[in-house]
Amino acid sequence: MARPKSPEKKEWIRKAAINLISEEGFHGVTTDKIAKEAGVSVGTIYNYFQNKEDIIAYIFQVEHKKLNILFDRFRKKKISVPEKFKLLIDKYFKYVFNNKKLAKVIHNETFRPGKKITREIFNYILAIRQYLKELIEEGVAEGTIYPDYNLDMVVNILMGLSFTTIVFGYMQPEEVDYIYQKGPEDIYQMLARGIFKGHHEKLT
Repeated sequence: MARPKSPEKKEWIRKAAINLISEEGFHGVTTDKIAKEAGVSVGTIYNYFQNKEDIIAYIFQVEHKKLNILFDRFRKKKISVPEKFKLLIDKYFKYVFNNKKLAKVIHNETFRPGKKITREIFNYILAIRQYLKELIEEGVAEGTIYPDYNLDMVVNILMGLSFTTIVFGYMQPEEVDYIYQKGPEDIYQMLARGIFKGHHEKLT
């Protein structure tokens, strides 16, 4: 009879993988190392995951669920789209700042050379793209975003900014405080001067 699986142990393994892979890279980490970091046996890891790729998939699944919860909360907010963008940018920067190792793993595993885009990674990226597109369409409908821009191009630019933020955060650690303190306002001001109607002044 198979032993019941423990959500707590699965979480230990997930966190251990994030810690190690962020420092040593996917190929530099073995299941033995993850087991030692998590304080479990190698056999325990295989009770939950088939291999390292399966652990990576689970990391993206967890983050995808968090995104869906966050986006649902934003959908219910009775504020303008520019205000939603301002809050969303601020939350994103704070989350990345407080979870640098996770952010590095998410970025590196999304763009790892030779890696096949798995369903979990695709769903994670798609969730972000769909909500940004939805938010821009909402802004156009409420009259706070100019309708002249190519919607997909705007989404691509915003996606690029989000991933670039992560890269600068761990490639230039000496500037990390400035990036995460000033970044949200800088990006918001670019949007205010670009796609938002009537928001060319600095908002506080």
